[in-house]
Parts: sequence; structure tokens; C-alpha cells
Amino acid sequence: MIKLIKSNFSRLRKSRVFWLGMIFMFGMGVYAVFSRYTSVNKIPEYDYDMGDLLFSGCMFMIVITAVFIGLFIGTDYHNGTIRNKLIVGHTRTEVYFSNFIVCISALLMMHFAYFIPVIGVGFPLVGNSASAGSLIKLTLISIAALISLCSIFLLISMLIHSKSNASVTAIIISVLFLMSAMTIQNKLDGPEYYEDYDYVYTDEEGNVHEEHIDREKNYDYVDGTKRKVYEFLYDFLPGCQMLQITQQNPENPERLPIYSFSIIVVTTACGIFFFRRKNLK
Repeated sequence: MIKLIKSNFSRLRKSRVFWLGMIFMFGMGVYAVFSRYTSVNKIPEYDYDMGDLLFSGCMFMIVITAVFIGLFIGTDYHNGTIRNKLIVGHTRTEVYFSNFIVCISALLMMHFAYFIPVIGVGFPLVGNSASAGSLIKLTLISIAALISLCSIFLLISMLIHSKSNASVTAIIISVLFLMSAMTIQNKLDGPEYYEDYDYVYTDEEGNVHEEHIDREKNYDYVDGTKRKVYEFLYDFLPGCQMLQITQQNPENPERLPIYSFSIIVVTTACGIFFFRRKNLK
């Protein structure tokens, strides 16, 4: 399998989609530093912090993971490389794991490409109030979530023979991850009651009126069993995990790596099982 990994890394160095991902994530890190530094110059009396932008790149990585793996693995199918690897004696399990290792490595390099300008330039320039321990903890959680995303999209790409179909399917799922994360968060953040307040308005004749609005129940509030399901999905789904990491406020940080690990194990086991039975002709 060492030869397969070396071969994949050699192909990775020549991959345009990999280098575009690296440039994009590095560029987003530079933009984060530039925008925050610009804000510091405009309103210098405000206490700015660069630490809250350190994980802003996590949401981008959801789509980048789908695009990169869909195209990188799809090219393997398109060029007949996977069949050639099997013909020369490599097992399907070795092929699957070698792709998994190289895809994880590529995605981690893109992930950390965003960190380089933020930590290297943003922290000294703007400052950071977050503790090193909390940032390391969130970094490890983000790595686990990213690997779980990788395992999901690798499963899809290894089982769909068509490069275009695999890429489109992966991108659609990545968008669903993003949409579900924002939807679930909105549902959970909704208040159970709208507090009372005084409403002041002016009519067409210029008369000022004041009306007291009583406290009322939010009928869209999620509670009971449904809320527990939403809370589970919010911690379990990789897209929801990435959203929590981006905002640096995971409610159950100790659970997220466990859920990520379970996703990695299940999707990898399923991927190997079905790939070993897949007809590659």
C-alpha cells in the first residue's frame, strides 16, 4: 500500500483542484486578516480580536471537500487508474485506504492553509484573547469533523463510477449539509416566548401612538422529543459540527469527536464493503 500512497501523493502534487483549494483557503485567511485590520483602523477604540475568525474557514471546507474528492477520485476512474492498480496486484481495500489517506492529507493541508495568515499575521497584528488550550481543542474537533466529511464524500466518489455524477452528488450533499446546519441552528435558537414590549408608531396624521404588546408564545418553538432529535442532529451531522466550530461555541464539545469517529468507522466500513463488490468493467 506504500506504493499506492506514494503514487497518489505524486498525482496530488500535479492536481489543479488541490492547488486551487490551497490558494483559495490561504486567500480567505489573508482576506480575514485584511478585513479585521481594516476594521481596527476605522474604529480603533473597539476591542478587536482575531481569534474569533480563526475557524471561519471551516464552512468553506464543507464544499471544498466535496469538490476536491469528487474530482480527484473521479479522475482516477476516468483515466482507468483504479483498474490498473487492481490489475498489478493491489487489493481493493488497499486502494480504498490509500485514497482515504491521501484525501485526508490534502484536506488537512487546505484546512491549515487558512490558519497560516490568520495566526502568522493576524494574531500579532490584531491580537487574540482566546486561550491556546481552547484553540487547540477546537482545532482537534475540526480535524475530526473534517475527516468524517472526507469519509462520507470518499464513500460516494468510490461507489459512483462517473466523474461528473460523483462530483455533482457530492456537491449537492455538501449544500444540504450547509442548509441543514443553518436550519437546525435557527430552530434551536428560537425563543420559547416573545417577551412583552412597548410599540410606538406614528399614524398618517402625525399622531404618536404607544401600544403594549403582551408576552406571547412562539408557536414555532421546538420542544419535547422533536427538540432532542434536533439537538442530536446538531451535534452529529458534520455540517452542524463545522458551524459550531466556526462560531466557537459547541455546546457539547466532548461528544463531537465521538460522533465524528462513529461516522468515519461506519462510512469507511460501508465503502470498503461495497467497493469490494463493485463491478469496475
